[in-house]
Amino acid sequence: MSEEGISLSDDLIHGMMNLVMEHDPAAQQDMIRALQYFAAVTGYLAADYPGPEEQRDALLEHLHEFARHVANEKAASQQQERQPQEQQAAAPAGKTVQDENNPAMGVWKPQ
Repeated sequence: MSEEGISLSDDLIHGMMNLVMEHDPAAQQDMIRALQYFAAVTGYLAADYPGPEEQRDALLEHLHEFARHVANEKAASQQQERQPQEQQAAAPAGKTVQDENNPAMGVWKPQ
């Protein structure tokens, strides 16, 4: 295994997806079908692994765990991005109206 990490980018992902969709337009409407292509390519390439079958199986297991890790990280990142938007969307509409008895205070009134 390489000590250097890989570098994912939106351009790389979109380019790979575009290649799959060009090959099979149905993959554009079916995310599972698109993912099957990526899994199949991984299996196809792993078949040429130069070591024994046990090492190839260990590599495939490692890649499975790595894919799960990437998916979990991206899902967590997307959740963090959505939370501020959801909180803003959930905030009730209203305005603060000056309190007649105490001009330094305000009272929030729904709209």
